[in-house]
Amino acid sequence: MKTLFDSASPRNKLLLAGGLVLGLAVLAPLGGASVTSVARGLLGAAALAGLGWWLVRRGRPGSRFALTERMRVVSRTGLSQRCGLALVEVEGSQYLVAFGDSFAEIRRARSPVRVKTRSRRRAEAPMQEKEGVS
Repeated sequence: MKTLFDSASPRNKLLLAGGLVLGLAVLAPLGGASVTSVARGLLGAAALAGLGWWLVRRGRPGSRFALTERMRVVSRTGLSQRCGLALVEVEGSQYLVAFGDSFAEIRRARSPVRVKTRSRRRAEAPMQEKEGVS
């Protein structure tokens, strides 16, 4: 049988346990409150409040510093059982890396060149005119 306490996260369990300890510290000196016991209670409450604040702040997803990815493997293929080729992007520049058991060679990848081709209509139009003339 599952209880509500079983489904709680470890952080919530720790906060609940801290609250119970704080409650015991507050209820214990009710018989006779001395300055020392009140100081201990206040110190414990401050420590638990600081711990709770730190845990809540640490759990926020947007509060951490995110590092940008400086190197990324764009594509990778095997040439044989022991050799391969990878396209790696490092800070915006692309490199081809040929690697094997005992070697690795790095070459800067050239950017692709666009070749202008004739449109399909222009290539077919002169052929149709010649066929009609003959």
